[in-house]
Amino acid sequence: MKGDEKHAHNEEEDSVKDNNSDHSTPEPAKDTNFARHISRIWLDVHSIIPRTDEGLFIPGMPLDPRDVEEGIMSGHKRPLPGDDEDDEDDADTPGPSKVRRTMKQRPARDGNSQGKTDAFEKRRPDLVLVDDSTPEPRESRPFWRHIAVLLEVKRDRQDGPNPADGTTLTGLAAQLADMARLHLAARPFMRFSVHLTVCGAIFNLAIFDRAGGVVSKDYNIIKDLEMFIRIIRRLGRDLDAYDLGLDRTVVPRHTLGSWKQFPVFQVTVGGLGYITKGLPLWQSTGLVGRGTFVCLVELEVDPEKSGKGIARTFILKNAWRACARLAESTVYKMIYSATEESTSGLTNLDGVAKFVDGGDIYDPQQPNEMVKVSSHRKGFGGPINENDDPILHRLVLASRGCMLYEFTTFSQLMRAAKKMNSGTCNLFSLRFPLTLLQDFGHFMSVVLFTGTSVLVTCSLV
Repeated sequence: MKGDEKHAHNEEEDSVKDNNSDHSTPEPAKDTNFARHISRIWLDVHSIIPRTDEGLFIPGMPLDPRDVEEGIMSGHKRPLPGDDEDDEDDADTPGPSKVRRTMKQRPARDGNSQGKTDAFEKRRPDLVLVDDSTPEPRESRPFWRHIAVLLEVKRDRQDGPNPADGTTLTGLAAQLADMARLHLAARPFMRFSVHLTVCGAIFNLAIFDRAGGVVSKDYNIIKDLEMFIRIIRRLGRDLDAYDLGLDRTVVPRHTLGSWKQFPVFQVTVGGLGYITKGLPLWQSTGLVGRGTFVCLVELEVDPEKSGKGIARTFILKNAWRACARLAESTVYKMIYSATEESTSGLTNLDGVAKFVDGGDIYDPQQPNEMVKVSSHRKGFGGPINENDDPILHRLVLASRGCMLYEFTTFSQLMRAAKKMNSGTCNLFSLRFPLTLLQDFGHFMSVVLFTGTSVLVTCSLV
């Protein structure tokens, strides 16, 4: 019996990442789903700021982290979120960061209360568990998209995320929520963000999603050392990317720890597979809400049947809709069915994005259940209010416009504005209760009073 146990143990060791080594054992050759491959390492990043891919702009993250780190001495602990008068970079950011702007300055984590810190410097964890791509040379500064789990360390137990009175938002909880929203924006197709905190002898697990956050009860690292070790082991060696928050309906086409390229995913919509292309066009940086993610995709086809034609590009929009609101796919179907039934001679919707397919996403593990926040919240804290349980929704659109910075002449900009205006007027002519809300940079958003957005393209043609 002991021999069998030893053999099983050795097989387990051969199939997982050794976090104390720079080398990984080969991944199973039969499993082509890179979300199932577990190869992770812990990195100390308290003295550096994780970066984003060149060309990917996420408000709240520095374009060049090295500029921010000038003057910050390595090894110094940063203070808790303070009331920075110069914190202008997230002035318009929705969600938990608003709480930070109203907080009074807190003492630094190492007990030194002198001075203030830059807002960017607050938004970096102490240690991170990152996906590792062993065939590629590891660089000194990881990307935010590499991070699977964030770990925050503080000296005193009273700095923990759970409030003493059970109701007041703590500084650490606000800090974790702020980092979580950036983590979800930088790591595509995530359902939630996982965090571990160690404050004195107290440790907690926390997850943040589009409905807020859940923090575990306090555990003592001395009394519950076995549990702490088990958590660390499972995070690094047992749980795959789906277990740590990745949308189970998408499949990464290469390792999530790649340094060379932004992740490529296979996404299924309406029974057809689409492959993402390059950096996202836009991503939400708010924590609570729709968490919209917009990117270019191509229809996946059989290479033997594809011929030599040029692959057609579509827009993929991934968002969490409020369960009480009308689905955006339903709105598109209503709009285009109205054009077919119209007797006024309106036969097309010039300037409105062409709807291809889409709808609510169903859980592959429970085909009759839609993917909701409550799907992964089961077993974590109290139940989600069914009236406040966001549903994962996905759209494929056939038309797209240009980024504002891509216009080279004033006439191009005016033609784009005319196109957007014609789309808005067409929607109004159908007597839908729509109103122009705001410009997101690559499209104009028209929003129903129910809160559903419809894309109005700004194509130059």
